[in-house]
Amino acid sequence: MNDTPDETHVHVHFTQDEPEKSRWDWSWIQPGKNLGALACAWIPSNIWAATLHDVDREQGPEAAWVMGGFILTVAVIRLVQNHRFFNRFLVWAAALGMVLALPVFRTVVDVMTGGGR
Repeated sequence: MNDTPDETHVHVHFTQDEPEKSRWDWSWIQPGKNLGALACAWIPSNIWAATLHDVDREQGPEAAWVMGGFILTVAVIRLVQNHRFFNRFLVWAAALGMVLALPVFRTVVDVMTGGGR
């Protein structure tokens, strides 16, 4: 007879599960870079606001909104194409200049009510 006990084999299989991916990718926000770009854009945005204010006074609010909207659109397109600091700076300078110079609340009310004053 054989005195060795029956060997028991245990097989363990490890499967590596994929980590669950979030539906929303918020990595582009990057608050540190945005705060830095906002801080750097403060003085140029005041210059941009003065320019928009002059256009508003000379040509009317529609011209200032078109000019500011065009520059903001170009800056956002550049940011979407390339997430560099300079492009982030341009977006903040354009947006902050528009907020400082243009009557945002009055314009929103005009757009929502048909602009009939």
